[in-house]
Amino acid sequence: MIRTGVFVFCCIFAQSLLAEQRLPEPLTLEHALSLAEDVEHHQLIEANAMLELANSELKRAVSSYALQADIELQAAAIDPSPIAFDQSSNDSYARLRVRKPLYDFGQTREKTIAAEDEMRAVKNNIQYLVDQRRIEIARRFFDVIKADLKFAWDNEAMAVMFIRHDDQKDRHSLSQISDVDLLASDNDYQNIRYQRYISETKQRTSRAFLAEQLNAPSSLPANLVMPELQFHKRKLPEFEALLDQAMLNNLTIKLANTKVESAYRRMQAARYQTRPRLDAELKVSEYARDAGSYEDWRAEINLVIPLLEHDGIQADVARERSKWMQQRAMLLDIKSNVRQRVLDLWQQISLLSTRREQIMLSLDYRELSLDKNRALYEMEVKTNLGSAMVAISEVRFKQAEVDFNLALAWMELDLLTGKNLQDEIAKIH
Repeated sequence: MIRTGVFVFCCIFAQSLLAEQRLPEPLTLEHALSLAEDVEHHQLIEANAMLELANSELKRAVSSYALQADIELQAAAIDPSPIAFDQSSNDSYARLRVRKPLYDFGQTREKTIAAEDEMRAVKNNIQYLVDQRRIEIARRFFDVIKADLKFAWDNEAMAVMFIRHDDQKDRHSLSQISDVDLLASDNDYQNIRYQRYISETKQRTSRAFLAEQLNAPSSLPANLVMPELQFHKRKLPEFEALLDQAMLNNLTIKLANTKVESAYRRMQAARYQTRPRLDAELKVSEYARDAGSYEDWRAEINLVIPLLEHDGIQADVARERSKWMQQRAMLLDIKSNVRQRVLDLWQQISLLSTRREQIMLSLDYRELSLDKNRALYEMEVKTNLGSAMVAISEVRFKQAEVDFNLALAWMELDLLTGKNLQDEIAKIH
């Protein structure tokens, strides 16, 4: 039992060491974002699976022109005709057949182009998924810092409230305040105490969510470096210009466009089943008995011209047409969502920029007020230094919240407008 426990402890310790090597202390935003390309994350595993599927579809399309070879072996016994030259009963043979489709008048070409286009689009979509992960990692990273700032705010508020409540209890013991006033003070203290407990809980949950995003769930990052974001210095372009960039460069729209074109080509390929097919075939045979009508080899070119469009072809065309219409509907829906999201982000950035100006002004006021209250406290004139410190913590939390939301809005807007998110993120310091 002891050995088992030691073994389990060693495994856990080794696992934690690996996690610590992957998540250094303190953890910077740059290092966290670098883990967005971790191929072992489930989203990238799924994306690579889609790439494999697209590659298989391409191979399937190209294989229509592939060389086909088979050997046919037949064991047979006959009662030969009395006039036959060879009177033996063994009529077995072995035959090598080689067949090569030469041309099917567009059917394979349409399937191949559709598969190639989709494969290129899926590759581009992998980069889009990586950029989406960067945004989500940044969001979780910011959540941890906000949780720490909120806890600091609530912790200071609780400390101030505790002192006030303790003072109220002293005054109550001297019959200077009523029972109702004491209960009101106790109620206020318990409320802020509960809020502090919520903030402390969010410190752990936010770290757990960040660890999950970094694909290191066994290690919760303890210390994070506050990033020096510069997104507030960027100038917001006109909405129409941003919308034009999104409609032209957005990778999800490009992927949806490719799927529409590929679906249309597959529908055309289904229609082309009624077109002629040109094949080349070579047969080499070896017979057990000798017969004058048997041929040792045969080379031929076959042109097959379908005369009727049977129900199976019509069903194939209808199915591919349905898929094409579905892809068109998805494209229109994606364009609509992108338009709405670009407008939403454009308005968010405008509002957050204004809000940041107000927050910075409030921070300047609170810092001056803190200096004033600290001086008064030292002169024993006033004792509201604690409230001033709480106010500073509140404003700093709100400043970080605005800066983080502004950064996330810019990052998502860059992604929607088709910019290289990695290059844009490099400009945040």
